Amino acid sequence: MSFNVLLLRWWVDIGLSSKLKFARDRLVELYIWSLAIIPEPQFAICQKELTKVGQLLTILDDVYDIYGTIDELELFTDAIERFVQLI
Repeated sequence: MSFNVLLLRWWVDIGLSSKLKFARDRLVELYIWSLAIIPEPQFAICQKELTKVGQLLTILDDVYDIYGTIDELELFTDAIERFVQLI
């Protein structure tokens, strides 16, 4: 089974597209982007995981830009900054 089918199954299974109607669905675009960055076929798993990370970051960006109130976004930004300090 090709990785693009597995990615589509992953995206449907997590259900974020149905729960977050405002979020952009850029799975195909991000998959092609990962192929351009890592073109070697032996790194197919890395391509798939990079696509997943990109899609989740896109959702976070959409939540931040579209959905959040100022108070919520300040709390969210503080949480992200604390997380970054841990890694």
